[in-house]
Amino acid sequence: MNFFRFVFLFTLLGFGGQTMGQGLQNLISQTQWQSMFPQRAGTAAGHPQGYTSDFFAYVKLQQAMQQMADFRATIETKAGVWGERITITRLGSGQQYLYAEPDNNWLQSSVPITTQVINFADFANTPSINQNKRELAAFLANISKETTGGWQFPIGGGSFGDYALWGLYFVHEVGYTASNSAGAYSQAHPLYPPNPSKGYYGRGPIQLSWNYNYGQFSKFLFNDASVLLNDPDSLQRDGVIAFQSALWFWMMPQCPKPSCHQVMHGRWVPQVGAYSASKMYQQGFAHTNNIINGGLECRSTSTPAFTQKVVLRSGLYKYYLGLMGFTPAEIAAEDSAHFTTTCYDSTGQSMENYLQCDVLPTTQTAVVPLAHSGLKAHPSPFSNQLIIEMPDAQHMNSLVIRNSLGQVVYQGALQNRLELPTADWTSGIYLLQLSAGSGHVFKIIKY
Repeated sequence: MNFFRFVFLFTLLGFGGQTMGQGLQNLISQTQWQSMFPQRAGTAAGHPQGYTSDFFAYVKLQQAMQQMADFRATIETKAGVWGERITITRLGSGQQYLYAEPDNNWLQSSVPITTQVINFADFANTPSINQNKRELAAFLANISKETTGGWQFPIGGGSFGDYALWGLYFVHEVGYTASNSAGAYSQAHPLYPPNPSKGYYGRGPIQLSWNYNYGQFSKFLFNDASVLLNDPDSLQRDGVIAFQSALWFWMMPQCPKPSCHQVMHGRWVPQVGAYSASKMYQQGFAHTNNIINGGLECRSTSTPAFTQKVVLRSGLYKYYLGLMGFTPAEIAAEDSAHFTTTCYDSTGQSMENYLQCDVLPTTQTAVVPLAHSGLKAHPSPFSNQLIIEMPDAQHMNSLVIRNSLGQVVYQGALQNRLELPTADWTSGIYLLQLSAGSGHVFKIIKY
């Protein structure tokens, strides 16, 4: 099934945050940033990597977000045909260039083109301030985990070594320097060949690693892959480009992986029956972990040392949600119903590699966690019966459920408990919409 073809009869407030976003300063202030990351690299004397000025300053993230908002990626695919064509547009100048080119088989195929547009201005910049805060909290949790100098649980406990107090402490991977890393994280690649005198170890907030990632980011930013392949150290010299690298990795889907931005907004659509792991059909923060380092942390074969990092990421995410004003109940909802913050709970409860990166339409559609409002839909996924519970149903007018084609399969008064027979519903994605004027949508899956 090609989920790009979904047509919905309802409309939500659209993305395109360049004209409607709140901006970083309306999500967290510079003062909050200082308290969130009190041990940032260069803010105190004697930094082990030699930083003497604030490398991860709040204003540098602001500048990186402003500069990245000028980029738009247009991704063209053909169902069942390998490859994709990606065009980058600089909105300010109108400059366009190819970021990824398909082979002749793709070009000669008569299969219709499906287009997906990635606006980099949409990072934490949608009409919903709660959604923006959730995405920003997820981003901060991951960059904090990747760079923390902390060593003590519990997260947010206030101990001297509390992981949360040491986020953004390390700028680059410990043990590597420009002088001792030649050949590190290098792999032969036809488009992004490594410079044998350089090392592509982790640098920046998300610890960008491997030559093919440096080459892709360089192609995106400069329309020239060789810039960062020949000078990867710029990510540890310049805090703005370091933040840009993290924003690029966060926003840009690398099929078959979706992007962290897409999964935090509930727009990635797992194909029914494609995954054996039930966690792949849950939504939420855990997918950012699976995208960033799933091969080590989120698999059934993961070691205890790596699965502890899953707990760390989850704890940091909840910690930042709390700092942004989310209530304990709202934070708990991130691990309820079909939402999860952990990509690994046990050998039988873990995630898999992504097989496809299909998403809901890129404009005027977003799925938000209505569990925050008390809505429960179970079992998830469902089969022959769907139970919907809403303690505050008296405040809602009605419930509408649509299938993947936008067709209404149920419409009626929302009750405190509703039991729907669904044996004759086809397998796929269904969207629940409450009519109280919120425009919020809840995604469920039928096997």
